[in-house]
Amino acid sequence: MDARARRSRTKLATAVLDLAERDGIEALSMVAIAQAAGVNRSTVYEHATSPLDLVRTVLRDELDAIRDRHLAPGAHDDIRTAIRKTTIDVLRHADDHAAIYSRSLGSEESTALHGMLSTHFRQSVLTLLHSRAITRPDVEGLDATFQDESVARYIADGTVGAIDAWLAMPPPRDINAFVVFYVRLLPPWWPVG
Repeated sequence: MDARARRSRTKLATAVLDLAERDGIEALSMVAIAQAAGVNRSTVYEHATSPLDLVRTVLRDELDAIRDRHLAPGAHDDIRTAIRKTTIDVLRHADDHAAIYSRSLGSEESTALHGMLSTHFRQSVLTLLHSRAITRPDVEGLDATFQDESVARYIADGTVGAIDAWLAMPPPRDINAFVVFYVRLLPPWWPVG
């Protein structure tokens, strides 16, 4: 991506998050996003097909940066630290964007953001499994791919549900207390603690 496109992307990210936090995703329009970002409407369409698509892209980019920072090979000395730091940063991300997530996870748009979060977490779990950074329990007679996918979905969807419930609490929300509770919800073989 060239410098001009990066600047446009940054302006669009700021504008769409500000508008979504203030007005909700359902009230967004490509025209309003373009005006708030100070770009042409065609520029918005170069980056997304709809306001919801742009919101998901911007949030997913932030989540991907968290995953890259903590779960890349060699990022931390041990996987427990990597997963714990990832969890804390994801909770900060969710808390920073609570107006978007809490409004959308509990509404008709819930499938859009729930799905985006679940897909992100699922991919993170699968990455950890496939790199052998974590080892899941194995049941003889069940396909390994099925077991990996089941574990990934279980952790991902449970995590999104817990975050949704946490965001429904009034601020200020205690990230450290949530992490303690979340760790107790996870299976004992999951390496966070």
